[in-house]
Amino acid sequence: MLSTKLFYRFCGIVTIVALLSVSLYAQDKAVPTQYASYLNAVNAPYAWDLGYTGENVVVGVVDDSIDMNHPFFSSNIDTDSAYNTGAIYNNAFFRQNFMSNLPTQNQNDTSAVWDRATVKYTNSSSNSVSEYDSHGTSVTGCIAAYDSDSHTYGPAYDATIVPIRVDFPCQAFPASYGGYSVGNYTFAQALVYENENIDIKNNSYGTSMGYIGQDAALTIAAINDAMANNTILLYSAGNERNKTNYSNNKDCSKRITNAHPYTITVAATGKNYSTDYTGYAPFSNYGACVFITAPGVGIRTSDREDESTTGNVFTYGCTLVSQSSYQGSVTGNMNSSFNGTSASCPVASGVLALALDAYKQAYPDQTCDVRYIKQLLARTSTKIDVNATAEEVKWVTNNAGISFSHTYGFGQINAQGLIDAILDPIGTLGKNYDIVTEPTVAAFDWSTMTVSTEQFLQYTTTYPSAGNSGGSFYMTTFGISEEELLAAAAEYQSGSAAYVTPNDFELMAANEPVYTDTLTISDDSFLSSGILKQDMEEVVVTLTASATNTTTGFDPRYMQITLDHDGVTSYLAFADPNSAQYNVNSITWSFCSNAFWGEDPTGEWMLNVYNTGTEDTFTISDVFSTFYMGKLEATVNPSVAVPEPATWALLALGVMVVFLRKRK
Repeated sequence: MLSTKLFYRFCGIVTIVALLSVSLYAQDKAVPTQYASYLNAVNAPYAWDLGYTGENVVVGVVDDSIDMNHPFFSSNIDTDSAYNTGAIYNNAFFRQNFMSNLPTQNQNDTSAVWDRATVKYTNSSSNSVSEYDSHGTSVTGCIAAYDSDSHTYGPAYDATIVPIRVDFPCQAFPASYGGYSVGNYTFAQALVYENENIDIKNNSYGTSMGYIGQDAALTIAAINDAMANNTILLYSAGNERNKTNYSNNKDCSKRITNAHPYTITVAATGKNYSTDYTGYAPFSNYGACVFITAPGVGIRTSDREDESTTGNVFTYGCTLVSQSSYQGSVTGNMNSSFNGTSASCPVASGVLALALDAYKQAYPDQTCDVRYIKQLLARTSTKIDVNATAEEVKWVTNNAGISFSHTYGFGQINAQGLIDAILDPIGTLGKNYDIVTEPTVAAFDWSTMTVSTEQFLQYTTTYPSAGNSGGSFYMTTFGISEEELLAAAAEYQSGSAAYVTPNDFELMAANEPVYTDTLTISDDSFLSSGILKQDMEEVVVTLTASATNTTTGFDPRYMQITLDHDGVTSYLAFADPNSAQYNVNSITWSFCSNAFWGEDPTGEWMLNVYNTGTEDTFTISDVFSTFYMGKLEATVNPSVAVPEPATWALLALGVMVVFLRKRK
């Protein structure tokens, strides 16, 4: 018979061997110990220490070419699922009229023809647009890079990546395919691809012009498909905030994909273009549709290899373009510093992959959708820049006690808060929340007060027959005092100057509104229509603005829209007189706001539309507000998988048992 001492030692050794086997099997990559500060800003190491690295999550990267052989993430790539929407260019009409020299492509072609492409589109002898297809490689690294030598890591360095390629430069072609524009058709292809198998899709792109509604129904249908298949769509907010001569797009609510209630818009932090992630990056767009922020300056990520790969080129039109250097300037350089909301969006995607990894292990029999994740994001994101006073930046606490900023959304994404809310909802949120209720929708017609379950999502723009008017507005704010800025704004309001301070929204909104109306909603409003009233999620206001003079049209950059609910105000559209001028006959647009998240939808709502310009006039009609409602709900205690720290604790216990002495 074994002595007590030998028995304890035997049991301890067995425990150590078993736990080491499990740990080594489950963790192929060591937890990083040296990493960039932005990973601390989103608390990614907290997830890693718990054993969550994105291993059970699939992320689709809708972007240009991805270097699938890149050593930073080649082991993460699902090459069998890689998809090339460029296969549309095999269409005979398109090839005959636009790209006769383009090599025939296949959707699942993972060869160098599209994996390491240099592309160029020449639209005239003197004007060309080039793109070296390095963007997708950098975006992918922001999600899943792993390189211990350069200390380059994405938050979810074990996530599976599905490359979904779209030729960005090609989207400017005014060609049609199957009744749709080429650009919208290929992006819609990307949005619906493999949604049944992809958990998250990262979309780090967007138009630089606002109020473009071409083929909106196609885009909406693709987003709805992702929602139905529980694929979470993240979109970058855009980088036009500190630029002039951009048409109405500093406010990202003027993009269809951002202003949709089923997507998540990600803005960027990086105060003063530095690795200070306690304030917004100067380029990062704002708007009522912003949901979260993430670091977007100085992001260390993967880059193209600098190498000569003869023949790996694309042809646009009839111009053959030879290979040129990628972002890295030194041969063999494979990492770079990446800035923009193109970087903040995949950082957020990586953090969400960590949270989904935790969710899948905690609730293996349940499905996580975008509404549940948004509920958690609204309550766990980190509030930063709390003393901001500018109207588009400051924080406002709504009637549900939730704070919102048009620059930060609900704050900087926080892996620790998300995972704690999933694993310990009682301790984090106060109740055992683990699902979200079935959604309900109520649409109110402001003119007739009728209520329906229809979702009024419309995004259309009609240009005047005379074409766009020319002219641009520029603004310089550097080196002048606040008094001078206010004087400039006053001059602008009097019509004697063509510039205005970008932050003086209160002064602009002091104008008499072109349209104002109130909508009072009671419990009876829902009862009489048979619609279940729940807490607010998004509210979408759809309206039509029409030019008084259809020959000249009106300039939508002067349109500013506010929505107020029982004292809480959201800017559905910010005026942007510093952007490029362009006139339209009419706009029907759906503006999405997250500012009222969690509120009771009953009470008084007030809508104001202002014309902050002096030249053009317009009228407002066909106003609808659509309330998207639901709430977190408690079911049963989760069967939470044992996290990595507990594994190591048991391991330590085994070591102790080995050396236990025989009791006297």
